[in-house]
Amino acid sequence: MMFFMAFTNGIPLSDKESVKLFIASSFVETILQAASACPDKEICGLLIGKANSVTEIRPMENKAAHPERFFEMEEADLIRSHREARERGLKVIGHYHSHPSGNCRPSHWDAALAHDGQYWLIAASNKIEGWYAGKNGVVEGIFHPCRLVVE
Repeated sequence: MMFFMAFTNGIPLSDKESVKLFIASSFVETILQAASACPDKEICGLLIGKANSVTEIRPMENKAAHPERFFEMEEADLIRSHREARERGLKVIGHYHSHPSGNCRPSHWDAALAHDGQYWLIAASNKIEGWYAGKNGVVEGIFHPCRLVVE
């Protein structure tokens, strides 16, 4: 079974139709459960796959000094994750994290960390939204809404 998840956060749905990310429902459920289990701190992890398809998620420890407002991953863990993905013919295609504030919209802090071509999933208030980092984004100048195709 396949279905689309779309939350507009005030952005017209037509803007969401240009970028899609395919992801298993079990991955969405795992991210939402982790966010619910840790409501006062940002959870985080990596999206691993090919092109616009997530084939696995890798939860990461949030090492930020203020995890209630930010997320930060250990550099050695990031390097190891990128290497392991490459060895299997995959790559890190993006990140996921939660916003304890309850808003799935990327923050200016998220924008500062984003690089073109990355997918971002943000979980908050038991929902999840997809974003794609690219030039001239409609949110924070870099993020474009991304339709999640949940399989």
